[in-house]
Amino acid sequence: MYFMRMLGTFLCFIPIFSVLSEQHHSHGWLILLSANAFIWPSVAFLLARRARQPLIVEHRSLVLDAAAGGFWIAMMSANPLPSVTIAAILLSDRLAAGGVELLRKAAGALIIGFLACWIARGMPFEPEISQRTAYATLPLIAIYVLAVSALTDSIAIKLRQKSDELGRIAMMDPLLDIANRRLLEPRIHHELNKIHQRHRLSALMFIDIDDFKDVNDHYGHKVGDSMLAAVAEILRRYTRQQDTPARLGGDEFVVLLPNTSVEEATAIGHVIMEQAALLQADHGIPYHCSLSIGIAFATREMISATEWLKAADDALYTAKRDGKNRIFAC
Repeated sequence: MYFMRMLGTFLCFIPIFSVLSEQHHSHGWLILLSANAFIWPSVAFLLARRARQPLIVEHRSLVLDAAAGGFWIAMMSANPLPSVTIAAILLSDRLAAGGVELLRKAAGALIIGFLACWIARGMPFEPEISQRTAYATLPLIAIYVLAVSALTDSIAIKLRQKSDELGRIAMMDPLLDIANRRLLEPRIHHELNKIHQRHRLSALMFIDIDDFKDVNDHYGHKVGDSMLAAVAEILRRYTRQQDTPARLGGDEFVVLLPNTSVEEATAIGHVIMEQAALLQADHGIPYHCSLSIGIAFATREMISATEWLKAADDALYTAKRDGKNRIFAC
């Protein structure tokens, strides 16, 4: 706002100064115009910066800018080209900065500022536009419009970046920084489509920490959370770039393994189990961590993520029934 106000008041100063000097206004008015153009932007900046609610103060300053614009339009005897240009830029800028509500306030302030000064001066009107004033108005039209466009583009880029960041956060588990179900299921659907089109083999690995409830009961949730974070780190580190490790909830993890054979999926599962068994020594966890893993391969009959997840879940429970700390693939 500070830069744009400095730029705007400077560019408005040029045509207003041209008209006032042509109309032979006194030096006092020219000094007041200079103060409005070169001192007021810094005053408005300091007022907003020191305020408890900077946005409210800044909106008030924008309304005062509009009132000052109306005042100077009247001082120019409503000379058409600079007057219309200044009013249009002031109002469009307020609409962009604060929506219709700020536009309404600014338009009212501009009209009041104009009428109060114009009526007090006897309602003068100067329809003639000198060549000097026309040229003096061109920088305001060209440079300020380009500056607003550049600022708008910059804001749009930042908004897209924030939107992407929020989208990523929404798709990630806040505790473990791996994918959640919202991200996993669309990727499973996408992989099922590829399987149906290309007839390739892909696996879904369902992982459960054995006796995790006992960890929370005996050592507390802080140790349990540490174990979950450690397992999530293992999944990030020991799966491939094309794989998607995710947390479904609690101590249940799923890894989508695209284009993967039975041997490859089983090998990845064994590496994950071996690394989990080392957590007690590496992370100071006072409990031996073991995993049960179920692996299900998609069939052409599967049409939904729910079916594939259920098949992997069934394989996991088979591994648990067989004694835990093992892999079962189907």
